[in-house]
Amino acid sequence: MADEPEVKPEAVAEEPRKPRLDPRIQRIIDHVWGPTGSVILHILIVILLINIVLVPEKLEKAEIEVTVIEPEESKLEEFKKELEQLKDIEIDIKPPEAEMVSEQPPEMENPTAQPQEDLAALDITSDAQSPLIMKGLFAGRSAGGRASALGKYAGRYGGATEAAVIKALEWLKNHQLQDGSWSGVGSSKNAPAMTGLALLCFLAHGETPATSERYGPTVDRAIKFLVSKQKDDGSFDGNSYANGIAVYALAEAYALTRIPSLRTSMESGVARIVRGQQDTGAYTYGYEKNGRRDTSVAGWQAQAMKAAYIAGADVPGLKEAMERCVNGLKMNYIPESGKFRYAPQPGKDEGSNASLACTGIGILCLQLLGHHESKEVDGGLKSMESYQANYASPEGTGRPLYAWYYVAQAMFHKGKGMWERWNNTFAREMVKAQNEDGSWVSGGKEEAENGPVYGTTFSALSLMVYYRFLPTYQPIQTEAKPTEKAADDVVVEVI
Repeated sequence: MADEPEVKPEAVAEEPRKPRLDPRIQRIIDHVWGPTGSVILHILIVILLINIVLVPEKLEKAEIEVTVIEPEESKLEEFKKELEQLKDIEIDIKPPEAEMVSEQPPEMENPTAQPQEDLAALDITSDAQSPLIMKGLFAGRSAGGRASALGKYAGRYGGATEAAVIKALEWLKNHQLQDGSWSGVGSSKNAPAMTGLALLCFLAHGETPATSERYGPTVDRAIKFLVSKQKDDGSFDGNSYANGIAVYALAEAYALTRIPSLRTSMESGVARIVRGQQDTGAYTYGYEKNGRRDTSVAGWQAQAMKAAYIAGADVPGLKEAMERCVNGLKMNYIPESGKFRYAPQPGKDEGSNASLACTGIGILCLQLLGHHESKEVDGGLKSMESYQANYASPEGTGRPLYAWYYVAQAMFHKGKGMWERWNNTFAREMVKAQNEDGSWVSGGKEEAENGPVYGTTFSALSLMVYYRFLPTYQPIQTEAKPTEKAADDVVVEVI
């Protein structure tokens, strides 16, 4: 057997020798490390086991406090990002109560076409050299007031809702007709009514002819159109809805601008409302005196009278008419359910159904007219306690935007937990539902037929609830009555 080849080990480089400790010290370390090292190792293991067992329990019991600081004023780019995020939000909404039935359509047909007057003859802007700065009730309509109110009442969605409002104002500005009006479709074709609603949107945002560079001309043309349509008897076309809305808009316009020529128009319009009231305090179509108590019609008359009153309208019987209106609204209240009927006939109260819109109308008008602590307001709010807005599926009302315009304000004036619960859903729903061009079209089948002017004005007004008026549950600063009042003075008095 051949010898295997001899394998020579490879050369291994010698490592440099490390210096050794003193032999005596090394012996001490060797003797001590054995028992000591074992003790130290066991201690470390015990500490590790204690941390594994006890730390989770401490974490479970620990209280974590998070402070969220909301910016006082969001930038437009932040608005856009939040709008994009809102599109993906899923909301868990309780269905409204089954008893809530569809409201009757508002009476907004245009009965007769009026000849167009020369609007250039209506000198509006020349009167507005010194715009009035309103305190108290209108304090939220300045840039600073809006920012403050949004931070206080709008919650986390204030930036998104304000961005939506600005888009809506842009849409309305771009869709104003040459004569200064806006017109809807179907039952909302009435130009004075639609123009009044659009004008209210701009005024709610503090835009006036003298103070708003961007929207001043739009507001100026709208005011001129309304004034041109007013008849000698103070009405705008014999339509009680249109008259109430138009007077409401002109009263706010006068309150915010002190244009002297608007005072006459405002007072003539509100005088027609006072004359059109029935003995019970109720209102109905065409200001007839047939005993029919229409909650929806009364709602616009109440808002118009209150706006004219705080603007300083000098109309005989105005304050008494507002108190009679309270009585008429309370007659439509149902104590058993806490809701308000739509339009009871004399001796036929049970034949008129209650509705979400009418309940919101009854509550809001009583709040505005100084009865916010009444049993009717309390019962009405309790009846809506579990209701939340759902734009895609507005069960319980055929006209959700009309209903939500009132419900949002009623909830806002109630405040506290009920307002926060409502707003957290409502704000998201409205922002998500806005079209890219800034308009809205109702998700309700009946209401969608009224078109985008109707949908946009009611939606925008609802989203400006945070700063349109101060909450009625808060003390409101009033202007002292002067001993001698000039013709264009505005006296603010809140009842």
